[in-house]
Amino acid sequence: MLKYDTANDEQKKSLPYLDNKLGIVDIKDCKEKESKISAQRALELLESGKLKNMPLNAKTLCYIHKILFQDIYPWAGEYRTTNITKGETLFFNVEFLRYGSDELFNNLAKDKFLTKLSKMEFVELFSYYANELNFLHPFREGNGRTKKIFLSELARRAGFEIDFKNITHDQLKLAEVSAIGVGVPKVQNMAILKNLYNENIVDKRSEPYKPKVKTVEQIINRILWIYDRESTVNWMSNFNSLIEGENAVKQKLALKSGKEELCQFLRRSKKGAKPTKILKVIDTLIKQISQANENILEDTKNIEY
Repeated sequence: MLKYDTANDEQKKSLPYLDNKLGIVDIKDCKEKESKISAQRALELLESGKLKNMPLNAKTLCYIHKILFQDIYPWAGEYRTTNITKGETLFFNVEFLRYGSDELFNNLAKDKFLTKLSKMEFVELFSYYANELNFLHPFREGNGRTKKIFLSELARRAGFEIDFKNITHDQLKLAEVSAIGVGVPKVQNMAILKNLYNENIVDKRSEPYKPKVKTVEQIINRILWIYDRESTVNWMSNFNSLIEGENAVKQKLALKSGKEELCQFLRRSKKGAKPTKILKVIDTLIKQISQANENILEDTKNIEY
């Protein structure tokens, strides 16, 4: 039994906190020992440098969890086998957990593990994957600590640094709950999470990022691919790379119906948390596409991106 499962309050009172190797049944005692032991294991893991050569996938996520909690839980490193809740949040259905995990890490690979991005683009996708990983909540306990180490390594390899010590528990909790969404119907708000990460992520690359001049097709697809994961996931899942998406945009711009569809996508992408710069670019694109003849979109000089 665990503290965030679907048991009712009376059942939780009569059952141990979590099955553990230490034989602890007191909730407070278990939490204290778990925190102390996992913190020491986390320090040992980071100092060992083993993560630097491991792939950024589900197997590595499980490895991190196993190292952190191997002294405490017999199921350390294993995905949960029950549904769990926390407050009003019901995490990913256990029946589809493996499928959800595969999809998440496959998409991360499609996005080249967030390398070669501007900081603004990196924060957008980093926030997206952090939220997806939080919603997945693959382990019975210890998801937060495991996730922080994995995300820190993801950021490091992309040339960025995030220090979770600068983010309080309450700040992160509020941001994560808002990002997952609560209530019926569920209302998601990624703005708090994105702003929190933006404030605490530093670009550590030795050479400053120099964006290449992009065509209209590239700009449209990049907005849909990077800045609008919350509302155009179906569009994203159809392609294995940004290049494939760019080709699809080019084909749509050749047809009146395709132009209308892209305008609809871009209008929808204005909803939610978007950088002001991107909102201005979206307005420009919608206006140009709506007024376009066959040739007007070939000129991209007036679009700043």
